[in-house]
Amino acid sequence: MKNNMNDGFTRMILYQFLALALYEPAENFFAALEGDNPERLTKAARQLLGPRGEQLVEKVLGSFRGPAEKREQLLLDLKVEYNRLFVGPMPPVCPPYESFYDEDRPKEMQRTLMGPASEAMAEALRAEGLELTLDYAELPDHMSVQLEFMYYLLARAMAGEEDAGSYLEKANNFLKEHLSQWLPKLGVKVSQEARHPFYQGIGLLLEATVQADLEAVK
Repeated sequence: MKNNMNDGFTRMILYQFLALALYEPAENFFAALEGDNPERLTKAARQLLGPRGEQLVEKVLGSFRGPAEKREQLLLDLKVEYNRLFVGPMPPVCPPYESFYDEDRPKEMQRTLMGPASEAMAEALRAEGLELTLDYAELPDHMSVQLEFMYYLLARAMAGEEDAGSYLEKANNFLKEHLSQWLPKLGVKVSQEARHPFYQGIGLLLEATVQADLEAVK
């Protein structure tokens, strides 16, 4: 991969967007996703994924653009769909934890939570002096925690400090050892199971981003 600033910022923008999109929708959900420069997100998707990336971002953003008076109902719809896909109370359609997808665990422990991936993620956060600060209890190998951690590593790599190179290496290793092992599978499943175009698009964008990023750093 060409380890220049443009590559790093492109990756950083996309991982931050995916992290925000895959947290449980809150009151500031739409404002956070649109940010102060939606065109920057579209450009980043085009740079990493080509025309398809631009189309996917436009599909996601277009799924919630419209009259402000409809946003309240849309937010409620997204909360309902998020719970169906990722939370419950029924078993979620798309469990959002790396441990669930870890095929290296003993057979009797597969498709369960709190495995080695969760422990490794907790240790990675501790090593960086980071803590989970969600308003609700969450496990460290949750999809959005990992995506936001990838954003953090890339942001440190782009900060221009003396340790920038080590943080880029950490980001690339985290991609190879964790994100690429399960997020493309999750993205495909979300795109297939989602009933709302927002999550259909996010699933496709998640799968495409992680796969393309992996190919770029090989």
